[in-house]
Amino acid sequence: METSEFINVLIFCYLLESTELCGGVRVVFDQARGLLKCGHHVIIRAKRGCHQWYHHPIEIEYVNDLAEPFKQLVRPDIIIATFWTTVESAIALECSKTYHLCQGYEGDIVEYAAIKGDIEAVYRLPIAKLTIGDWLTKRLQIVFGTQQFDVYTIGQIVDTTLFAPSFFSIRRLWRQVMLRPARVLLVGQFENNVKGIATGLYAVQLLRKQGVQLHLTRVSNQPIIDKEADITDINSYFYNVRPPVMTTLYQNHDVLLAPSLENEGFGLPFAEALSCGLPCVATRISSYLSFDQRHDYASFVSPSNAKEMAQATLNLINNHQQQNKQHYQGVKLIPKLFSETAVIKRIETICSN
Repeated sequence: METSEFINVLIFCYLLESTELCGGVRVVFDQARGLLKCGHHVIIRAKRGCHQWYHHPIEIEYVNDLAEPFKQLVRPDIIIATFWTTVESAIALECSKTYHLCQGYEGDIVEYAAIKGDIEAVYRLPIAKLTIGDWLTKRLQIVFGTQQFDVYTIGQIVDTTLFAPSFFSIRRLWRQVMLRPARVLLVGQFENNVKGIATGLYAVQLLRKQGVQLHLTRVSNQPIIDKEADITDINSYFYNVRPPVMTTLYQNHDVLLAPSLENEGFGLPFAEALSCGLPCVATRISSYLSFDQRHDYASFVSPSNAKEMAQATLNLINNHQQQNKQHYQGVKLIPKLFSETAVIKRIETICSN
C-alpha cells in the first residue's frame, strides 16, 4: 500500500484505555498498521495493558494520563479517541483535528445503563465521529440528530490474509462420513449481554436434547464461569486467543453461531469466520445484514431465539449444498467489503480536509 501523491504525510495519535486483547483494540491496531504502511506516523497511547498478543510488531506509548503533554518535538496532526472515556483527554490535548472513533454506541449497552447520561454527555461534545459502518452512523444520527457533530463512515478492516480458508471442507466431509459430531464454535464474553452467548448455549442444549451430537467450542476474553457451564457441556474452552490461533479454530469447525443483539457494534468473529469460509448461523441484526442485500452468506435467525437458532443450525449441518454456498459466498464477499486499503483511504481523505 502506498500513500497517494495527493495526501500529505500525517501524524496520528490514537488514545486507548487499555491494550489488552479484544476486538476493539485490534481494530485500532489494524488501522494504525495500515496508516504506517502508507507512510504516515502513528502514536498509540494507552494507560495500561499488554499488546504482545497482536500478530504484527507495534509500538505503544504507555502513560499515566492520556492528556499529558507530548514528549516528541512534533505534535500529532490528528488525535483519535477510541472509547467514550478517552474523548475528554483527546479534547484536552488541543490538537487541530480531533475525532472520536465509534465501534458501537455504548449508550445502548445494558451494562452501562447506570452511566448512560455520562456517555450521552460525552457524545454530545462537538467533535466529529468516525464509525465502522453505516448502521452505526444512522444510529448516532437518530439519537443525537445531525447538527451536533459530523459523522463519517470509514468502514472496517478484516485481515483476509490471516483469516483465510484452508481445506477445512475436506475435514468436514471426513467427519460426516465417519459420523463424528459436528464442531460448533461460539465466540464472545458470556457476561456481555450484547454478545447473546446464552442464546447460543441454549440452542446447543436444545439440539443435544434432540439427540444431535455436537462438539461445542467456546472462545472468550475471560475464563469460563459456572453460569454458562451450567447451561450445556462445553467440550473446549479458550480465552485470550491470539488472532492466528483464531484462524485455526475457524478453519477446524463446521459452523459458527453468531447470536449478537441489535446493539452489537460490528461483531468481528462473524466477518472473520466468513472470510475463512466457515458457514454461520447469525442473528438478523443491522450490522450482520449489512454485508450484502441478498443475505445468502449466512443462515439468519431472530435475536434471542434459541429455538430458531437450533433449528437453523440443524438445517445447516444437514445441508451440504448450503454449507458449500456459504463457504464460497463468505470467501468472495469479505475481501470486497472490508479491505485495509479502502478504510485507510477514507481516513486519509477525512483527516486531510
